[in-house]
Amino acid sequence: MLKNGKFDISIREMRPADLEALMQIKNAENWNQTEEDWLFLIKSNPKYCHVAVTENKVIGSVTAIGYQQKLAWIGMMLVSENYRGFGVSKILLSNIIKRLDKCNSIKLDATPAGIPVYKKIGFVEEYAIDRMVRSKFPSEIIDQEHTRSYEISNILPDDINGLLPLDKMIFGIERPELFRYLSSNKKKISFQLKQEDHLKGFIFSREGCNYMQIGPLVADSLSMAKVLLNATFKVLGEKPILVDVLADQNELIEWLLFKNFKYERSFTRMYLKTNDYSGKKQNQFLISGPELG
Repeated sequence: MLKNGKFDISIREMRPADLEALMQIKNAENWNQTEEDWLFLIKSNPKYCHVAVTENKVIGSVTAIGYQQKLAWIGMMLVSENYRGFGVSKILLSNIIKRLDKCNSIKLDATPAGIPVYKKIGFVEEYAIDRMVRSKFPSEIIDQEHTRSYEISNILPDDINGLLPLDKMIFGIERPELFRYLSSNKKKISFQLKQEDHLKGFIFSREGCNYMQIGPLVADSLSMAKVLLNATFKVLGEKPILVDVLADQNELIEWLLFKNFKYERSFTRMYLKTNDYSGKKQNQFLISGPELG
């Protein structure tokens, strides 16, 4: 039990029974994550998902997902509006960092307001990410990239292991648990791209509360990334879409603007301890989301 001068706060592991309260807090902020996303985090990393409680009421959350027990990703940092300004988020963050002491690297995607807070703890800026959305995507502007030399197919659960070497090379570490979750999502849309039977890229998407979120997207080249995006856009039709694109992927951003996407907000990727798993940033086009990396 911790006292912050205003009320007593206890930190404990998150439970599925907490989701009703967390969804109310999340919905008030208009976040895109679904209850299914939260359940995935709880089930895959129960020791890294925590809630702040006062008077038996859930007032905040933080989660982390561990990749190969080497890299951890902090997300879902959320505090109920009525309890902000009392240090609840700092308590949650301090607690989760202590739990992650055995991880070589800890990362998160910070909002502009969060950057100075994380810097004080020791986080270092890595690069910027732009969130872009589109609410309408007229079918008449869907273009076709040259695809004759590429083989595009849906990603099936049995394909996951074949994606991991490329993911390790480009993202920096393998993410099998995440890929299995994304490939099992009820309304999944995912593709892999091969050239002469060699894997050259892949793309996943998942349904959110407000948008279909596309990502991760990794590929050997921008043209291959566009092929994968076009295949996804064709299936999604006019559904609202959200993408978190690396800010220095200027050509892709220009292309997305042409596709009726609009800039919404920015994040800054930050790391604590080491940055041993940085991968090849030039081949990372879309991230999975700030809660997943």
